[in-house]
Amino acid sequence: MYKVLGITNVILVIIITSPFWLRFLNKHVFHNNSAPLKKLIRFLRKLHKPLGALLALSGITHGYLALGTIRLHTGSVLWTMILITALLGVLFYIKKKAVFFKWHRRAAFAVVLLVLVHLFS
Repeated sequence: MYKVLGITNVILVIIITSPFWLRFLNKHVFHNNSAPLKKLIRFLRKLHKPLGALLALSGITHGYLALGTIRLHTGSVLWTMILITALLGVLFYIKKKAVFFKWHRRAAFAVVLLVLVHLFS
């Protein structure tokens, strides 16, 4: 069961980060100004917050099911970074200060890197 939850978490990270990388790819690679793509990105942005909360919950559940306890390893470091990313996103939502958004994006990039470290270590 924990393996299915782990795969689900990877899919969640891909979906949660997809508004950023879709917009980036469109701007720098495809140069497409289509309405369906914009509509898709808007839809994914609506999913961003609830899926982020789900990721935080399912991440800790995945770790507990896999190990039977909570202990320090690559997964717990990843989960901590997910919480930091979520906190920065909440701070940006509440305060509307660009610095929180900038650090939210940087933390999200760190989450993606830590997912790779966790998967391959």
